Amino acid sequence: MQAPHHRKIELQSTADLAYLYTNALNLSRQKLDLHFPPSANNDSDDPMKARVRGLVDEFIAKTFTSAIPSISINGLDTSAAGKKGIELADLLSMREQVEYEPYDSQLAARVTSLYAQLESLTTTVAQMRRDAPVKAAKKYAKMLRDALEEDDKQVAGDGADADYKLYGGEDLDSKDAASLDWAQIQQHRPEWILDVPFGSQRERERWCDGEIGEVYADGLKTLVRLQGEATLGKDDSDSEDGNGHSRKVERARQAAEVVEKM
Repeated sequence: MQAPHHRKIELQSTADLAYLYTNALNLSRQKLDLHFPPSANNDSDDPMKARVRGLVDEFIAKTFTSAIPSISINGLDTSAAGKKGIELADLLSMREQVEYEPYDSQLAARVTSLYAQLESLTTTVAQMRRDAPVKAAKKYAKMLRDALEEDDKQVAGDGADADYKLYGGEDLDSKDAASLDWAQIQQHRPEWILDVPFGSQRERERWCDGEIGEVYADGLKTLVRLQGEATLGKDDSDSEDGNGHSRKVERARQAAEVVEKM
């Protein structure tokens, strides 16, 4: 049965391995100083402490040596080198070597071409940023003018239709639009004129030729009469005697007389 594959510990260089190893040794020294405090007499070393320090250093070195097959340095597998008997000291003393590839003229030409393409596209984008708003504004203005012209044509057509209806289907080219007056409208389309009942010819003359006060008083009387006619029709359908209508008309006449005396 094949053993499961585990991802290896990835290091960038042997300096990373040396850093980890040095930190492990420094931490072991701190622990030794904690449990075996230094003696006041520095002339002689503590044999117990020296023995423990040696055993701890040996354990740390064995641990890192056993971990070498599970470490990859700069993408290179160290397991093949470990089979040949590589030691931890060899890895710690190994120095990085800078390798240079031979100059590739085709690759350099490809890079130059890509940079030229990038510059061309950048110039195109800058040109579009300058020209696109102006083109969009001109196009919008043209669309707006076309829409206004279409509306003007439609309004002119509606006016021509109205004139055509006014003259009863006659040719409008022989007519002048400025010649339209009330007489022609009364002759061709009398239903367009709003006719208010004045009651008598005298009241009509006062409306046309009277003073402002008289016109105002006549207006009040006309409104009262119109209101009385509308109220009369409503009261006739609701009640039989019509007394309510008579009282309203009488009050309205009194109000009109008061206004005339002002």
